[in-house]
Amino acid sequence: MLGRWEWQQTATSNKIALTPANTGHHMAVHFDQRGRARFYQDDKLVSAAAFTLRRDGMGFHEPVRHIITYRGYQVTQYYSVIGNQLQLQDTDGRVATHSYIRVVSGPKNTLGSADPSLRLLHASNP
Repeated sequence: MLGRWEWQQTATSNKIALTPANTGHHMAVHFDQRGRARFYQDDKLVSAAAFTLRRDGMGFHEPVRHIITYRGYQVTQYYSVIGNQLQLQDTDGRVATHSYIRVVSGPKNTLGSADPSLRLLHASNP
């Protein structure tokens, strides 16, 4: 769950899915080890909150659900992480599922560090 996640879409039961392409905005959230979530829109920090994680539904025949709570916002969401995908679902009765993909951090490829054949290809194709 920790790390930076880029928003891919928000799906609801009665509307067209919202995406960066049809909203014109790129959004991301970064969860750190200190229990802070920072929310970004178009690479600008727009809000932050402390968060806690817990499991719910430990009773007999109850499915286990993972819950994230944002302090200060009084908001909770169900969450699941499968591979590099994060799903957040609102718990307030609205049917909205927010999908994110993990941002892999590391050195960025630049033309100067690319394979020499790629540099040649870029040089010959202005």
